[in-house]
Amino acid sequence: MTGRKRDRPSDAEALWLGHYRPRLFRVAWAWTGDYHRAEDLSQETLLRAWPKRSSLRVAEAEWAWLLTIQRRLWWRTLAESARFVPEESEATLPYPDFAPLSDLQMDILRALNTLPTIQREAVSLFYLEDLSYGQIAEILGVPVGTVMSRISRGRQALRQFFQPRALRGDTQNHATGS
Repeated sequence: MTGRKRDRPSDAEALWLGHYRPRLFRVAWAWTGDYHRAEDLSQETLLRAWPKRSSLRVAEAEWAWLLTIQRRLWWRTLAESARFVPEESEATLPYPDFAPLSDLQMDILRALNTLPTIQREAVSLFYLEDLSYGQIAEILGVPVGTVMSRISRGRQALRQFFQPRALRGDTQNHATGS
């Protein structure tokens, strides 16, 4: 990632990539709803961040810093292209470094994709990354109250997404497969 041509990353790069790549991909997939876009977004984030990581003053803030970079790249992508709705086959592609997604996890990703982008970002950071309201506010560059509102509205929309399915009996106990 330093621009030099070589066969493999240094040990430091490999550790850094191994730690952040899966997490960035997971957030990117929740945001984009598309395997290929998520892969591109997380890789672009890492490519931009690696050369600048030494400029970070507080090592503990690295995750928030990476998410901020990824969010800016995501919004730039949205501004440059029309919104993309993934096809079923693309949303279920296996990712070689991750365990396959369960039916419930795929349902959750589909439901997240129905949310407006600003709600999707807040909800995914809160529930997938277990970040605090304050951390999310810092990443998104908005007040804590705005984060709380976006999460509340997103939660309400997700409830509405799943409620009719539960009433129809479309949901199943994914743990037991029944």
